Amino acid sequence: MVSARFVFICLFMTMTSEVLLSPFYPQYFTHAFHVDGVTMTSFFIICCRIVVIVMTPLWGMLLKKWNIKYVVVASLLMTALIKVILSEVSTFYGFLATSLVLLVFQSSLYLLYPYLVGGMKKGQKKASAATTYVFIVHTAIIVASLFGSTVIAWEMPLKVYQYFALTDTVLAVWLLTRTASTLKTEKTPSIQSTNEPIFFYLLAIFFFHLGHNVIRPYFTLFTHETYGMSSQDSALLYAMPSIMAIVLKLTVPTKLLNGKVIPLFYSITVASVLLLCLQAYADHLSVFIISRILYGAGFYLSMVILDIYLFRKSKEAAAYYYSWLIAVQNTALLIAPILALEISKVDLAFPLVAGAAALLAANAVMPLRNKTIPILRQVKENEG
Repeated sequence: MVSARFVFICLFMTMTSEVLLSPFYPQYFTHAFHVDGVTMTSFFIICCRIVVIVMTPLWGMLLKKWNIKYVVVASLLMTALIKVILSEVSTFYGFLATSLVLLVFQSSLYLLYPYLVGGMKKGQKKASAATTYVFIVHTAIIVASLFGSTVIAWEMPLKVYQYFALTDTVLAVWLLTRTASTLKTEKTPSIQSTNEPIFFYLLAIFFFHLGHNVIRPYFTLFTHETYGMSSQDSALLYAMPSIMAIVLKLTVPTKLLNGKVIPLFYSITVASVLLLCLQAYADHLSVFIISRILYGAGFYLSMVILDIYLFRKSKEAAAYYYSWLIAVQNTALLIAPILALEISKVDLAFPLVAGAAALLAANAVMPLRNKTIPILRQVKENEG
């Protein structure tokens, strides 16, 4: 199977390149492409989400038939080529079109994570991989934010994609040259219609990510207007879930997640609901900061729990089922900023309240996760 080292390095570089300039799109689109940066940023994000929603389940189905080695190598070489093209675009619609084509291939790389975990037999290894993945995600966000603030000041910021193209090429060569020791031909599950308890789990996933992401778009504006915080302090609190993910990965033993994880999910989600309501109406800044730190810890643990539960249920078909999880997650990420925009017009604290309500909905739906409905499931094995 693909080595864990390769998977996590590949995912870290991919996520970093994807997030790098995104916080600065409004300013960059306005300055470089002479368009309405705020409006075009929303349009750009919506288009990108739609591509990921469509392509990720499609890649999940294709990986049932295609050898993952060739899929990953081809995707890396294509993303390298497209990133070189992206570094030379000079119009907004050229940037949009090139970015969408890039996501068509890049979305396949995110299935490396469930593919890796699905091949693991021991529960503790699955838990360790899940915590490592969340750690990689949040580390990439922090590194990209810091590096992006430097890159955006370059005369031609898009040139940075040439360096990422080189990285993708090196990763592709690495995978090809280490075939003998780190890769083997895998048997992938055949999928057919049957009864499988996954629909309500995915519905809970939708509410979970909607709840955690509806609070983000106007969070720094809320902290500035409510507490008069500086941009730097607001950004620090905004990034607190990512910071706590790194702290907890280094301090919380994975054996904590070896038993029944869903009861722990219920407890953490209820605590997150209370903490979001506290953040919305806290009287003192110190209370707000403490609640934000605790909320960040809960967000990390609940994300890991949801992944572990899916991997235990899906086993060898993890990549296929996880492709649907990513699609549902991106649907929530598409809806969250639209909802946040509308309710923030009434009160900037309302996104926090809406986030709490969505998490309550996730908790309400999760007990139905074992209710069977016609869906897709592993039934036998074919050669990959």
